[in-house]
Amino acid sequence: MKTNPHIISLAEAATMTHAFQDATQFQGMTVACLLDNNAYQQVMTQPGCTGVRTYFALDDTNKLTIVVVGVDSLGNDITSGIILDRAYMCPAMCPINSDLMK
Repeated sequence: MKTNPHIISLAEAATMTHAFQDATQFQGMTVACLLDNNAYQQVMTQPGCTGVRTYFALDDTNKLTIVVVGVDSLGNDITSGIILDRAYMCPAMCPINSDLMK
């Protein structure tokens, strides 16, 4: 079975997220975005979708957010399909107990 190159350890993930949260240039910014499983499933099950791309974006209040779009086998965004935003933002909707938060 081929190893998935996208899978990392909790230690790696914590080091990366803590570095972002500690970086002075990102203080006071969004640290995480939550989208529900059903939303991702709708993107991933579109005809021809082989992956998901996440764009960093600014919402209408100039806060950091994400835009999620399906990707086809040629690496093209499926912009005629389902596109996600309206994520639950942290802060305010932060996990209560996560090793990824400082």
